[in-house]
Amino acid sequence: MNALLLTGLALAALYAIAIGANDMANIIGVLVGGKVTSYKIAVAVFTSSVIAGALLQGHMVIKTLGRGIVKTLDIHGAVAASLAAILWIIIASRLGLPVSTSQSAVSSVIGVGLAYILKKWEWSLVDFSVINKILISWLASPALAMLLAAIIYTSLNRLLEKKAPKEGLIKALAVTLAGWDGYSFGANDVANATGVYLAVMEVAGYSRGIGASVLLALLGAVFIALGGVIMGRRVAETVGFKITRLDPVGSISSSLVSASSTWLFTTIPYMVMGYGIPVSTTYITVGTVMGIGVAKYRSIKRGLNVKLVLTILSAWVLTLPIAALLGMCFYYALVILFGGA
Repeated sequence: MNALLLTGLALAALYAIAIGANDMANIIGVLVGGKVTSYKIAVAVFTSSVIAGALLQGHMVIKTLGRGIVKTLDIHGAVAASLAAILWIIIASRLGLPVSTSQSAVSSVIGVGLAYILKKWEWSLVDFSVINKILISWLASPALAMLLAAIIYTSLNRLLEKKAPKEGLIKALAVTLAGWDGYSFGANDVANATGVYLAVMEVAGYSRGIGASVLLALLGAVFIALGGVIMGRRVAETVGFKITRLDPVGSISSSLVSASSTWLFTTIPYMVMGYGIPVSTTYITVGTVMGIGVAKYRSIKRGLNVKLVLTILSAWVLTLPIAALLGMCFYYALVILFGGA
């Protein structure tokens, strides 16, 4: 295994830690913000479920990042994408912003793909139909999540007014749904860290097909869990407390919408076209929390920290061009330093 590939896999592990710090906190924040369970228990539930999701279904989106957007990422492109995404995500995490690691990863790969096109003048190197589907999911998923969360939260509250179950049952349901949310997260988001190395691993002959995907999924899942444990608290507080205050019913509503949406985007497109969609679990989670806040307080002004939401939206808008530009720059720098076609 050459030094550049080893460096790339080390970067993938580092990126996975950043993903855990930024994205895993979304689910933990919902549980803790809703006063469903302690931070430690929430971390334990999520850690076990994210590893299961990554190992069982992570290959579905790993294929998209590794061979779907760009037909074949070489080692320079893979490392460049990792570097670009890492730089942007670490900055966002230090600011306590739940920026999308999926958007950062995909944008970085798009930037590398554009660099390929500019270098070789071959538009066929990038599959723009896959990119279009991903972009549509970025726009549709948070809006849909916000609407569904508001509807489910309102419906559950009305149902519980008629026949209120024991508080322990509600909390158990919230933890169970958070586990499903963690599973869906692992299945979809592990590719953000390791997916770009799929073609490199296959070409190098270390493992092929599903075998390479499982190895990459395991690497990503372990370090995502580590990142959530050691660095996730700050963003958890942002999602769980600062956007809006969640009660246990809010936690249930948020987890149900987030888990089902993420799982469907992972599974259905893979069954239909052979590629899972790397949807932003951050977009979905923040969308659900926003929807619950508006439904709970019946007012945007009272239900949301509008200033914080606008700050998050600004970071989302900046991610695509910044990560793509960084991906291009890192690719050209690596080619100059190490040579390459």
